[in-house]
Amino acid sequence: MQSDLIKENIKKLKVPLWSAEEAVMVEALKIPNSLHFRTPDGENKILYTHLSKPLQNKNHLNIGKKMNIVDFKGNENYYLLGKGAVFELGAKFYFSKILKDKKFVQFSNPDFVKSLIVEGSGKDHTDPDVSFILHHTDDSKVNIDSRLHLTGGGSLCSFLAYHAKNVLYAKVLPLKYFTMGRQYTPSSSEQHSLLHTSQASVVEIFGATKTEDDQDKLLEELTETLKIAYTKLGYHFRLSLVSADKLCMWESLRLSVEMFSTSLQDYVEVGNVSVSGDFISKRLMFTFVENKESKFPLLVSGTVLNVPKLLACALEQDAPFTVPDFAKIERYLYTEMPARIPSKWEKPSSLF
Repeated sequence: MQSDLIKENIKKLKVPLWSAEEAVMVEALKIPNSLHFRTPDGENKILYTHLSKPLQNKNHLNIGKKMNIVDFKGNENYYLLGKGAVFELGAKFYFSKILKDKKFVQFSNPDFVKSLIVEGSGKDHTDPDVSFILHHTDDSKVNIDSRLHLTGGGSLCSFLAYHAKNVLYAKVLPLKYFTMGRQYTPSSSEQHSLLHTSQASVVEIFGATKTEDDQDKLLEELTETLKIAYTKLGYHFRLSLVSADKLCMWESLRLSVEMFSTSLQDYVEVGNVSVSGDFISKRLMFTFVENKESKFPLLVSGTVLNVPKLLACALEQDAPFTVPDFAKIERYLYTEMPARIPSKWEKPSSLF
């Protein structure tokens, strides 16, 4: 009789305990990542500067309209035309070739991810200013924790969707992936320009390592790669480490590639690499097995190229804009042999 009473009391206690545990976990997930030892305090730390910033005060939208290469309707709706479209393709192919030469493997990612992935990446999945949330058209009640979000195939979330709740063998690490695609981020800026668009063509990288030493080696490799890649563009830029107060809650360190915008009279981030350690992999149960022990890989990720921002800064250079050599897509296309005309005695299938 007494044991039955104890069991009944335990059942009654479970519900409030579960609620308390859930409330604690939600708050615990808001604790930011620990900082990398290289993350500066106070101000950004400039690592490298190439050339000098442009002096003439130009506006990329006016130039783009005059040259008929940008048809800008708003931050949510714009079109790249002619040389602008060629610049977009060429810039992506340029970075694609560089990353492939560095043994990065090209990936194809989904445009949509679940709320679990957005929250696991350290973002608020309920905030419409953080991600585009798909709403149901019917009147049925929808669980806010199980909706779809439009992030684009060129986003960190799309990589995480593939690796969440995944177990890898230690021998496959480090992972070095990249993708070319769209990145969708709601624009809350009142300024309308290519610097504040809600969709962008990007090149996104994703890496996973076993140890902190491997993580730092990958960061150094990417730092040197971006330094060389952007130097060859022929534009002024600088590499800097972002100060702690400007980091997202999931970042422990961020390397920023910045170019100067004369219309804003300020530097704009056109690329970045972020170190997050095991912060995200723990939240999404992304593990690897070594010596029969489950461990969490350390992640390095980033948008190494944001095309609209790069184009905006390129249009505002002192020299008149032309499609630069690096963006000429014929440099990256394979030259195919001319088609052979079959003789009248050959069957078409014999050519294949």
